[in-house]
Amino acid sequence: MVRNALGEIVGKRITAVVVKKRGGSGRQVHLEFDDDTCYEIYGDGGLGTAGGLDRGGLEEARRYGRGGDEIVFEVVLDDAEMGGGDVN
Repeated sequence: MVRNALGEIVGKRITAVVVKKRGGSGRQVHLEFDDDTCYEIYGDGGLGTAGGLDRGGLEEARRYGRGGDEIVFEVVLDDAEMGGGDVN
């Protein structure tokens, strides 16, 4: 389940990223912010990363992927300021 807490990271400045391998095939990504907070993203099947930065913006990110891909959570800066976000 995706929590609305993801909206709390929009607009923050990332100062560090820590990727950890957990037991088995699990992975964790910790995003560290300049206000001494952090956010963890994890998965038991492993995590992948992109090969570099892509141009395109929000609309391109929404379209990117395979035919069966579905957006399950989205939050943009305006939503975060209002304390919201869309969880499907």
